[in-house]
Amino acid sequence: MTSTQIVGNGLTRLEEDQQYAKLPSTKNKPYLQSKAEVAVRVPDVRIGVSKLGKTFTINARQAVMSAEIRGDEENHKYLWYYKAEVSFDMPSSSRGVPKPFLSTTEGSNPNRRHSLTPFPKGLRKNYLRRPDLIIVKDKAVRWPGRATKDHDGVPHGDNLHRVVEIKFPGDSLHREQAEAYQQIAGGLDRFTLLHVIPPGKKRRQTEPVKKPAPVFAPRADGIPRGENRRVPIYGPKPLPDPAFYEEWLDDAKQLVHSLAEDGKALAQNLRQAVGQLSAKVQAELKQHAPWLFTAGHWLQDKANDTWHFVNEQGKRIASWTSAQLRAAWAEIQRVTDLTLETLRQIDWTQVLLDIGKGLLAVAVVIAGVVVVFVLGGWLVAALAALVEMGAAAWAAVAVMLGGGAMAAAS
Repeated sequence: MTSTQIVGNGLTRLEEDQQYAKLPSTKNKPYLQSKAEVAVRVPDVRIGVSKLGKTFTINARQAVMSAEIRGDEENHKYLWYYKAEVSFDMPSSSRGVPKPFLSTTEGSNPNRRHSLTPFPKGLRKNYLRRPDLIIVKDKAVRWPGRATKDHDGVPHGDNLHRVVEIKFPGDSLHREQAEAYQQIAGGLDRFTLLHVIPPGKKRRQTEPVKKPAPVFAPRADGIPRGENRRVPIYGPKPLPDPAFYEEWLDDAKQLVHSLAEDGKALAQNLRQAVGQLSAKVQAELKQHAPWLFTAGHWLQDKANDTWHFVNEQGKRIASWTSAQLRAAWAEIQRVTDLTLETLRQIDWTQVLLDIGKGLLAVAVVIAGVVVVFVLGGWLVAALAALVEMGAAAWAAVAVMLGGGAMAAAS
């Protein structure tokens, strides 16, 4: 099977809402259906616990759907027809053309990818919209918007084929969303609303009733739940290993804890967090982040410009020099568009998908907003370390990463 061949069981259906436009191509629905078939098996709402012990809810189905598409984007270097959760700068006038936010960490190339953060540079409060999906006309052009100038004043042609909103059972399109997404699309004829119909369900009802999240029973063959739920991730070349979503997503009653909690205060929860991950991902994290598997805390060694993780027995488990952390942070910024301010606001992180080729799709909650990033294992480790260090000593971390003024202000 080639890497772009669509797979799926055909039992999950995507229903196009007749009030709006159909998908632009017959190839779109099989692609999106293969993603939805995986996402709809996940319990709809999950509970997360922040590093301060507060609980919040996560739309797990939407996060998995976005992670699948974002994995494809990364594998194709963002030269791909489908772009998940593009952030748009809405104009003050209803006649204006919304502008997609482009990455500010990839130079000034006019063909750079869209920003991956819901808090892009230049964000104006109440003027950002993030539809589930953009389908573009030309995958060789990364620009995901209509014809207009970007925030740097560079003109772009119309590359937006369709704005797509995807609704799982229990969710509906709000009027404000519909109006904003049609403005992004440039009209009703370029906005599509898809309803995901799970296996065995009839056509959607006008007022969907939210059902309790299912609890998946262990397989009789003993295969771990998370490791047998394959995810369709495509690349220009066949991937060496199939992608899987993580087993913690299966259990609706399980309380999900973060990889980025403070190890000293929440050591037991932290061990539970990594224990919920598949054996393959645990092996990846043990290689890059062994401290996640033991209780302890980070100490700053100012004399040697180094941070050490020391377990409860006083043994040094891992060390990062400030130079290594700065280099890791620069790479994290390049592939995520995160800033120091958004780093400080990260409440929760967890691995969603093992994409293969050493890449992990990670859900990150920033100020209550869920965003999905695709990172290598060592960058997941570095991000977890920086969040943990920052929770204990933010000012020192900010100065180390080059944000001296920000640290002083805080």
